[in-house]
Amino acid sequence: MKRRAAASRSGSVHGSDGLALRAADRGARPDAGIATRRRKPVPLAFWLHSVIGLNVSLFLAFVCLTGTIATVAHEIEWLYKPELRATSFEPGSEDWGAMWAAAQAAHPEAEITGIGSFDRNDASYFVKSVSATDASGEDFTIYVDPGSNAVTGSEYGRSFQDFMRAIHYYLFLPGDAIFYLITSLGFVLLMGLVTGLIVYKKFWRGFLRMPRWHRDARTWIGDLHRLAGLWSLWFVAAIALTSIWYLVERAGVDFESKPPPAAERASSVPVDAETIGRWARAARERMPGLAITGIYLPYEPGDPAIVQGQWQANLVRERANAVYFDPATGAMIGERIAHAMPVGERIVHTADPLHFGTFGGLATKLIWVVFGLLLTGMAASGAYIYAKRTKIAVTSGVRLGFLDYLGALKWPSVILITLVPAIAFVYW
Repeated sequence: MKRRAAASRSGSVHGSDGLALRAADRGARPDAGIATRRRKPVPLAFWLHSVIGLNVSLFLAFVCLTGTIATVAHEIEWLYKPELRATSFEPGSEDWGAMWAAAQAAHPEAEITGIGSFDRNDASYFVKSVSATDASGEDFTIYVDPGSNAVTGSEYGRSFQDFMRAIHYYLFLPGDAIFYLITSLGFVLLMGLVTGLIVYKKFWRGFLRMPRWHRDARTWIGDLHRLAGLWSLWFVAAIALTSIWYLVERAGVDFESKPPPAAERASSVPVDAETIGRWARAARERMPGLAITGIYLPYEPGDPAIVQGQWQANLVRERANAVYFDPATGAMIGERIAHAMPVGERIVHTADPLHFGTFGGLATKLIWVVFGLLLTGMAASGAYIYAKRTKIAVTSGVRLGFLDYLGALKWPSVILITLVPAIAFVYW
């Protein structure tokens, strides 16, 4: 009895030695208990959530962050570009013909191809942007204040919003491969959502569970990760499904109806301001209350001129409703009505406002920004939790050692999110 008690006390002090002695008393191998615990199978859902998502966590965080910035890129530009700020006007009362005439008067040598909202029509703090081509064939943008019908400035090259969208969509790289890579992250998000709910037992109890701030960093960061994930379920689902739709759409699935053909007329033939005003009035008569968001001339001979806008439908992009005109005769030749569309085509026009939160103006865009930052933080915090749990290069002192959890994808991820955008910025 004394020897057994001594062995017990020795095990309580020395840990593995005690296990070895107790195992020896049972006639088993000294490391049998340890080996048994090490062979405990890892649940498939936990493995998927921890490994597959982590392998692309750095890239995923970058894509989420650029998409979040792109959501309010117009507003960011508004802060540092005075020429984008409109004087007070009543949305829906814009004189599109007068704005067209002002742009023509300011740049008589330019060919104007369209005029549209800088953002949604109800964003009354923005000027309108006029697409034009100068005498040398270079495209540029003219800004017109809808409140005063005065030109506020012009700009060549990409805007900040165009730059952020391009970085978010395809990293400024040619071809479709990067676009497919980025949109395929929708599957990663969807898998992370499903496996996260499976791993988090009785997750419905966690919506009001506060992080344990008094514990170590890994613990409270893990609590924040789960809390943000629960409150972001709807957002993650929306972003994942729309991303997958973009992939499917680019692969060739197209439910969008084609515009009616117009008489073949060279797109270079100028259209005067009176014609633009007449088309705007005719579109509003056809769709009473239409909030016009753009008027565009044909891209190619045989294409119609388009007056587009928002009308009697929620959660659709600006071009969902459209009235078509033949530029050769000026006659109305067709229309597209959002609330009369079949389900497939309605999905086509719902993806953009749902992905970027533009359907409710600034209010919904700010909500999308908050949850976009949460999603970015979840990607980063999940990687941190995994690295701390597995002790992967956290204190090794190796260059970028904290990214070693990415394995073979470490350096490709670093190149994609640093070098490629840096080069794109130089050539912006």
